[in-house]
Amino acid sequence: MARPLSEEKREAILAAAAELIATSGTGASTASIAKAAGVAEGTLFTYFATKDDLLNQLFLEIETNLAQTMMAAYPAKGGSRERIRHLWDRLIAWGAANPTWRKVLRQLKVSGRITAESRRRSNALFRESRELVEQSMAGHVDPERMSFYIDTVLIGLADMTIDAMAASPKKQHEHLKQAGFDLYWKGTAV
Repeated sequence: MARPLSEEKREAILAAAAELIATSGTGASTASIAKAAGVAEGTLFTYFATKDDLLNQLFLEIETNLAQTMMAAYPAKGGSRERIRHLWDRLIAWGAANPTWRKVLRQLKVSGRITAESRRRSNALFRESRELVEQSMAGHVDPERMSFYIDTVLIGLADMTIDAMAASPKKQHEHLKQAGFDLYWKGTAV
């Protein structure tokens, strides 16, 4: 009878993969990931059938964490600006607290190794937050540009804000977060 899989080992493999992908890209070998996780390479393949399976599961773990963080304590009854600001603040806080995962997401999203199914599942994770952003911005932005404002401008400004915070003293973080939000909110006005 096969032994049950250990969640601890699975988490160790995912954590090691994240660290190595953040520093070495998706070319990090399964042998180096297994070694960093403190398991045999064969053990890695007990948990993840292929390296691509490992990368896709890591992608979905990180995206799930981000989606849950963004929606926590969402002010459903707040005004449009307040609701967008909540999602902005959560996105910035998550990115600042998870620099390794941010690097991993960047690597994975452009790697060509994330399957269409994983991308579909990721989009589903963010469906609610995306709909809330669209509702909050209705009447504030040109509807034909909504996708661009969310997918390119919002995410790009968030990345720049997080990078600026990482390079600045902590006492400037709130100012930078506010400046990034102001640029987004005012820059997307119709």
